[in-house]
Amino acid sequence: MSEKRIRKSGVGSPKSEVKRADKSENLHNEIKLRQTANSKLPTEITMEVHHHPQLEHKPKPWKEYLFEGLMIFLAVMMGFFAESLREHITDQHRERGFMVSMIEDLKSDTVTLASNINFRKHRVEMIDSLVFLLGSPSLKDKGNSVYYFARVISPPQNIFPNDRTIQQLKSSGSLRLISNWKISNNIMAYDQKMRVQILEMNEEQMLREDYRQYARKIFDTRIFNSMVAGDKIIRPTTNPQLFSTNPALLNEYIGSVQYLKKSDETQRRRAGELLVQAKKLIGLINNEYHLKESEKSGKSESQ
Repeated sequence: MSEKRIRKSGVGSPKSEVKRADKSENLHNEIKLRQTANSKLPTEITMEVHHHPQLEHKPKPWKEYLFEGLMIFLAVMMGFFAESLREHITDQHRERGFMVSMIEDLKSDTVTLASNINFRKHRVEMIDSLVFLLGSPSLKDKGNSVYYFARVISPPQNIFPNDRTIQQLKSSGSLRLISNWKISNNIMAYDQKMRVQILEMNEEQMLREDYRQYARKIFDTRIFNSMVAGDKIIRPTTNPQLFSTNPALLNEYIGSVQYLKKSDETQRRRAGELLVQAKKLIGLINNEYHLKESEKSGKSESQ
């Protein structure tokens, strides 16, 4: 009965022993595999180090240094030439603009000068007529003409030049832009003569003050007042007589009149010279710069 139990339990049977042997072998193999896998894992982390290559600096030939220096020099010079060219083009443009403006100023001056010349010529003729009538036996019959001439020669005839371009050229140092020395010299000569003209006109004002003092003693100032109509002087419709016929006063008055005549003649002569100079300068500028009418008109409209 006990043998039966032993056989049933299978203890010590060949089949059970084979199974146990297989399990043990499988477990051994598994442990071995794990050990093998663990042995392949890195035990420490290694850092990758990059080593720079050792460069050897060999000395360059002197020709290479010379070539590099030459290239740098050429680059600097080219930049300098480019900047100089740009400034030259800009200066030429400014120079041309100044000359267009200068011509417009000169044209305006020629109109003013021509008017001044005609006015002074006419006034010298009236002074001669006045002096003649004051010494004429028919003085009492020519009262309206005498009063008219005496009143008309009194106001000043000033010149106001259009000197905007000349002042800009001088104040900004832009006279250097004018490449033609002949034009530059003529501009300065014209400006100098114009300033002399203006200075003499200021001195003429003193002569006119003296003239008015003597005129108040010779003429009836109420008649003078009635002759003023706005900005015009009209001839009397009556035949007014002198306020005083004192020979000494008349002599002093005529003396002051002849000083005015001399001043008018000088101013007319100088204005004529300025007119010739202005026209000559216009011709020089046009010939040098070949200015077109479109440029001139465009400049005038912009201003």
